Amino acid sequence: MSKDWQFPIDREIKLCNRIDELQRLNEGLEEIGAEVGWTERTVLDLSLACEELVVNIVNYGFPSGGEHHIAVLIQASPSSVEVKIEDGGVPFNPLQEADPLALLELELEDRPIGGLGIFFVKRLMDDIHYEYAGGLNRFRMRKHFGFKEDNDDHG
Repeated sequence: MSKDWQFPIDREIKLCNRIDELQRLNEGLEEIGAEVGWTERTVLDLSLACEELVVNIVNYGFPSGGEHHIAVLIQASPSSVEVKIEDGGVPFNPLQEADPLALLELELEDRPIGGLGIFFVKRLMDDIHYEYAGGLNRFRMRKHFGFKEDNDDHG
């Protein structure tokens, strides 16, 4: 462990509503993971969960177009992380969508496009919460895990 860690690490990554911003998001998560000592698996899980939510915001949050901002706020320590994603797009609670497990029971050609992304987010994170307040979609997710020295199965 590094002696100069400050707990918790508190960062904000400001993105525009463009798909190419995912690279900056992933680079930011990798940087924090390296500072804190997360496993590669943990960084990948967080990247996948964040990407899913940000892609949905970019694709559906601003139907009138134009440039808008997405804030990704990260509080991190070696044993946990909380990520808040906020945007001023149209109100949308992905947690109220149809049960993704029910979608899996349908034949492939009968399944609607989409809907499984939030299923993966739920599987990757320990706690997720959505609210619409103050004109913002606010999605919060938390994950608890072991230190880098631990077996990767725990991270």
